[in-house]
Amino acid sequence: MQQAIHHLLTHTAKNRPEHPFLETGKGVTTYGEFDHLSTAFAAGLIARGVVKGDRIVLALDNIAEYPIAYYGILKAGAVAVPVSSDTRQASLLHVLTHCEARAVVLADKNSRLLDGCAAQLPFLHTIYTVGKTAAGEEGVEIIGFAEVTATTVSDPLPPEASASGDDLAAIMYTSGTTAAPKGVMLSHRNILANTEATVDYLQLQPDERLGLVLPFFYSYGNSLMHTHIQVGGTLVDLGSIAFPAAVLGRIEKQRCTGFSGVPPTFARLIQFKALQDYDLSSLRYLTQAGGPMTPALTMKVREAIPHARLFIMYGQTEAAPRLTYLPAEDLECKLGSVGLPLKGVELTVRDADDNVLGPGEKGELVAKGENVMLGYWRDPGATQRVLRNSRLYTGDMAKVDKDGFFYIVGRHSDMIKAGAHRIAPQEIESVIETLPEVAECAVTGREDEMLGEAIVAFVVPVAGAEESLTDKQIMRVCFEHLPRYKFPSTIYFTQQLPRTENGKLSRAGLKDFQA
Repeated sequence: MQQAIHHLLTHTAKNRPEHPFLETGKGVTTYGEFDHLSTAFAAGLIARGVVKGDRIVLALDNIAEYPIAYYGILKAGAVAVPVSSDTRQASLLHVLTHCEARAVVLADKNSRLLDGCAAQLPFLHTIYTVGKTAAGEEGVEIIGFAEVTATTVSDPLPPEASASGDDLAAIMYTSGTTAAPKGVMLSHRNILANTEATVDYLQLQPDERLGLVLPFFYSYGNSLMHTHIQVGGTLVDLGSIAFPAAVLGRIEKQRCTGFSGVPPTFARLIQFKALQDYDLSSLRYLTQAGGPMTPALTMKVREAIPHARLFIMYGQTEAAPRLTYLPAEDLECKLGSVGLPLKGVELTVRDADDNVLGPGEKGELVAKGENVMLGYWRDPGATQRVLRNSRLYTGDMAKVDKDGFFYIVGRHSDMIKAGAHRIAPQEIESVIETLPEVAECAVTGREDEMLGEAIVAFVVPVAGAEESLTDKQIMRVCFEHLPRYKFPSTIYFTQQLPRTENGKLSRAGLKDFQA
């Protein structure tokens, strides 16, 4: 049987059980504890009727319970479905319904999100709560996560729960070119292939201490978890980048050897005036992904922390998630490039007729490798559009130079890439248009050094509401229905939107539209 992801943990825990895996403000979790607790959770899932292939949703922050639950799900032969811990009820209900989740693990802050919703979730059998216990629901068992993991496991897990490389391991929901999120199906083989290739080019070692600011529930953060489990390294939770002094202080105090972020992460650090007051000499490397980082910001980071090797990376959730990396030694001579394909990844640039293009020619970036997803959960149409002949058509426009280095030059789709997130503008538009004072809304992304793209909303008020409709009303409705990363940073009121000749909204025209 081919290796499954959780075998990484089993191997590391056997070799270094007392070594710290995760350090947070609440304490330290060793590899031995991690392995034991995840096995206990797996046993708890199986005891409550979970069978191989069942989907289990996670809505947790960067706390020890996230990796414990994730790896426990895998040990039970089930499928992990991470979602933002900042999820709203409608979004959570959509995911639970779409993937027919058997169970869900909820944190304190969202433990009451499903109150009164049992009738809408016929497949849901169990709600596990971290911290507070939610109100009872008819037909749904509600139990504390700690109660389950405290159970002593004396017998080995049943063999029918065992997973192999081809089995589905995770479904990562990501917005597509329409408003409805799509579930990216990743097998154990997909994730392992990407994990091993990433460990290889970063040359990760057992003594790594990664400073963690990225959420586990994003594909980038999830990748950091897997790569460090493979080598037996330590993840050090640094808290939110919104508080750069605290983040830098923990990097210095905890002697972190690595730090990973999206463009706004590094922009926030660079803008912090006291950056040079901290001893960051322990940092061996930095990695950046989750959207394009401007050459100017790249060089500012290089100049601010010159001793650390900076790796620029590119990928998609559909690729588990990494496709390319720019070697640190090539950063200046190939500035603006996303680098070379990962080990085991084949990249080509193709025209509309699927012909492979030569150096300097622009076309769609197409990927092939064991890391490429199985497809979108229960969406064969969307799968067929991006997966053809075992290749992933990324939707990103690119070119390759004579040395084999790739450059992203644009996108096919209208997706907004703000920070680490791909966001469908239609999702935000549909929320804003629920206001009775709004006649129409159009959302786009505009270049922003911190975010890559900032979300801009153009709003057409209904007749008579021109003077009464305010930014506050729009932000309030966004707060009620959307996570914070989907909030518009700028709102313009206008009497009309740019149109094509046939009367449709011109999304291309929105980029330079002046309200």
